[in-house]
Amino acid sequence: MRRLWNTTARRIGSALALAVLTLCSLAAPAAAANQVPFTATATAVLTGVTRLPGGLTQFDGISSGNATHLGDFTGPVMRIQDHQGNFATTTDLHGANGDDSVSLAISGRFERTRGSCVIISMGNYTVTGGTGAFANATGSGITATEFDECAGTAMGTYTGRSPSRTRANPGLTPG
Repeated sequence: MRRLWNTTARRIGSALALAVLTLCSLAAPAAAANQVPFTATATAVLTGVTRLPGGLTQFDGISSGNATHLGDFTGPVMRIQDHQGNFATTTDLHGANGDDSVSLAISGRFERTRGSCVIISMGNYTVTGGTGAFANATGSGITATEFDECAGTAMGTYTGRSPSRTRANPGLTPG
């Protein structure tokens, strides 16, 4: 039984890694001339925790914040982490206008302070698309988050580059 469990855990871990790599590869390369600085700050409230086979844990939440060119946003966030300090997250930032959104895939490493509820994470994000003015958006950057499991809250920043506008929506200008 233990051998079956270890095999299952390895398969789930491999599937998680493959899913993150697949999401990251879906973003088409963007022309450098159309890339502008992108910064977002967000807070999230935990809405669910699911223990998965293989020692993985899934955290679901709702985020809100502000992003360059998108403005105020809200959206779902889903994070899966293992016991070795790895995580993968997906989130959609839905703009307040209801038309624009940006989708992100994030992966990286985290550390927990012994005896603490706080998890500090550092990683890389890839813009995997969007809607409205951000249809077919691409970009990438770094992220840093602080997640308090006991309080069920998180705070994070995203810093990198993304498109200021798409050809379909040339009216969006850098802020």
